[in-house]
Amino acid sequence: MRQKRFLFTVAGLMMAVMAVAAEKQTAAIDRVTVFTNGAQVVRSKSLQLVAGEQVVTFTGMSPYMDFESMQVKAKGRLTVLGVSHRTARPDSAAHMKRLHEAEDGVKGVTRRIQQVKDEQEMLAAQLELVKQNCSVAGRTVATPLANIKELNNYYAQEVLTLKKRSQELDEQLIKLNDELKQKQRTKDSISRQSIATVTDIVVKVNAQQAGRADFDISYYVRNAGWFPSYDIRSANTSEPLQLSYKANIYQNTKEEWKGIPVTLSSANPNRSNTAPELSTYWLDFEPEIITTNYRSRSKAGGLGAAMLERRVEMTTVDEALQGRVAGLDIVEEAEMEESDVIETVQQQATFGYEFDIKPLLTIPNGNRSSATAIEIARYDLPAHYEYRAYPKLDKEAFLVADATDWQRLNLLPGEANIYFENSFVGKSSLDPMAATDTLHFSLGRDQGIRIQRTKVNEKSSSRFLGSNREQTMTWRITVKNTRQSAVSMTIFDQTPIARNSDINITIEELSGGLRDENTGIVRWPLQLQPGEQRELILQYKVKYPKSKRLSLE
Repeated sequence: MRQKRFLFTVAGLMMAVMAVAAEKQTAAIDRVTVFTNGAQVVRSKSLQLVAGEQVVTFTGMSPYMDFESMQVKAKGRLTVLGVSHRTARPDSAAHMKRLHEAEDGVKGVTRRIQQVKDEQEMLAAQLELVKQNCSVAGRTVATPLANIKELNNYYAQEVLTLKKRSQELDEQLIKLNDELKQKQRTKDSISRQSIATVTDIVVKVNAQQAGRADFDISYYVRNAGWFPSYDIRSANTSEPLQLSYKANIYQNTKEEWKGIPVTLSSANPNRSNTAPELSTYWLDFEPEIITTNYRSRSKAGGLGAAMLERRVEMTTVDEALQGRVAGLDIVEEAEMEESDVIETVQQQATFGYEFDIKPLLTIPNGNRSSATAIEIARYDLPAHYEYRAYPKLDKEAFLVADATDWQRLNLLPGEANIYFENSFVGKSSLDPMAATDTLHFSLGRDQGIRIQRTKVNEKSSSRFLGSNREQTMTWRITVKNTRQSAVSMTIFDQTPIARNSDINITIEELSGGLRDENTGIVRWPLQLQPGEQRELILQYKVKYPKSKRLSLE
């Protein structure tokens, strides 16, 4: 008897284990490594298996999985015979049930509407019959007067009863039509809903004996990633810059990333890992280029050349402003207590570097614009502060901070918010790939420094010398420090650069300015005491054939 009970118990346990193996299993997410484009998801599940061959199905994986990257590892006394994948719609049954219920609701209301319409037709026939009987009674001469009155009262009461019921049916029909519209909208909404798809991983194993097995599943998934952004803060010109490093994490994998360990990686697994090869370097004469009349005209002087010269001139000054935020007004911001930096561990990886985030994170499904932002690091950068002015382009001075010692921080290109003295200055872009050993940040305009650039007419002239024309241009730059403290600043202007041998440029006066022979950029490093004013003279002479046209300021 006891032996039978033991056998029944063992059989029951085996059936239960087989039932568990036959059911779809959900493997919990152990950790996620988020790359700048994509993510590596690692899941695990421990199962009780029976002896022999069996199939275990893991469900709930992202439909955006890269199947070639999928790996399944099993620990235990078993052999993995094969791994495959398939697309599943776990919500399809529930979706169809909701759709059938909505369709039944529409049909039920439609039947009730038809019943009301049928009753309305019956009432209309009764009302017509009452009217006919009342008319016949009225034409019967032999009917006594008392009977006629009694019949009239009867017919009047019948008409009122029928009309009252007809009105009730009209009101019911209005309500039923509104209900039908609502149920039809519900049905249409359900029918338009897309059924969520997931990926099932089917693992065929052969267990040498019944027991527990541990499965590890890893795969690369698209529609996820992270990108950096920065807050650059400066309390004043005597303090270092504070750089706040933020990671913006997003995922639209259709998976639930709730309370999981997250590692951020700067690597990009989508880049090709195949080493390039050099092909044969052929060398041959270039074909002759036939110069057309149009090309000849474009190479000549005239208005086209003047416009081109002006465009190149402006580009030269723009290069001096490149990488800075110009023209941004300061917006006052209430002083707030700084938040704590989230605990992370930065380490060098095989490719790039990684941030291991200590707290568990929850990243909801969403696109890049709804990314979850966390501060992963905060650094102090040594900075040199200087005012810079470009009076040819703008009459105001800009405070610029030059930060150094940033190469050790493993920064990535990203957008930066600039703050100075608890005020938001504007946005800039931080691109360590294009930067030198110094990062430049504009901290906004300072109206305490007044600058004016005017043409000195009495020292500017134009005259003809034989077959040539000679023009002299003279500019006066006035700068005044109205602040209560001394300032260090550099003023930038420019002289033209000749692109034609017939144009001769002579520098007459620079007031001690330093001129770059290649670009024509002139700079004046200045130290201005409170209330101090300086005047700088920029004068140059241009000589060219008088048969040509040249546009000068």
